[in-house]
Amino acid sequence: MLRSVFGKSVHDLWRALVAWTLFTAVWPAFYISLYPSIGAVEEMQQLLDAMPPAIRSVFVSEGLDIASPEGYLNMELFAFVLPLLLMAWAIPVAAGATAGEEERGTLDLLLALPIRRSRVLAGKAAAMVWGTAVLCAGALAGLAIGAAAVGVGLDLGKVGAGVALAGLLALAFGGLALLIGALWGRRMVAIAVPFALAVAAFLVNTLGALVDWLDPWRPASPFYHYIAGDPLSRGLDPWSAVVLACGAVAAAVLAAVAFERRDLVA
Repeated sequence: MLRSVFGKSVHDLWRALVAWTLFTAVWPAFYISLYPSIGAVEEMQQLLDAMPPAIRSVFVSEGLDIASPEGYLNMELFAFVLPLLLMAWAIPVAAGATAGEEERGTLDLLLALPIRRSRVLAGKAAAMVWGTAVLCAGALAGLAIGAAAVGVGLDLGKVGAGVALAGLLALAFGGLALLIGALWGRRMVAIAVPFALAVAAFLVNTLGALVDWLDPWRPASPFYHYIAGDPLSRGLDPWSAVVLACGAVAAAVLAAVAFERRDLVA
């Protein structure tokens, strides 16, 4: 386990990952368990149907019925809460991959090993991806168990597609944190900037449906590619998955290049 950077990173993260996975499973299970007891769902659907399409799109995707379990989850969980839960794991882990080691003064010990810097970063990035995948599995398991406990029928294929895209969205911003950490070596900067950009991207995608001059910029937002394909009603959109995955990979490659070339603080 400890003979590789990936194994050492997994070993260092497993306690936090177990706790975060339990939380990420319990929170969606809590949301879906509330669905049968919400008597106002039909009234909410009528209210949304009466809204102009642009305003309605802020609350729920066009192809979903808010009275359905998937429509309810789209509005209450998938629109922002689930991506935030996953980003709250991926971004700090990626930010600490190199910048955290550099600030603690342990990076020189790590780089004293006969391993290229790019391999060190790749191992750290792989640990972030592994942890995010575990969280996604936990969220899907929580939804499945919660739905079964209260007798709610969920299309787990489509729900799984939504969870997978949320994971790719988190990895895209995690890749950005990895890049910023490799460029500047400051963990808090590598956390704050991706979170700020994530909020900006969410607002651009959301408000773009309401503001004409923002609408052309929506495809530049990762949130657009995450949710625009309506995964909870149509399933996984391959193009959206490719765009988000390519963004994460591109950021990680640039991080590896920057990490190889930068003078590091011992």
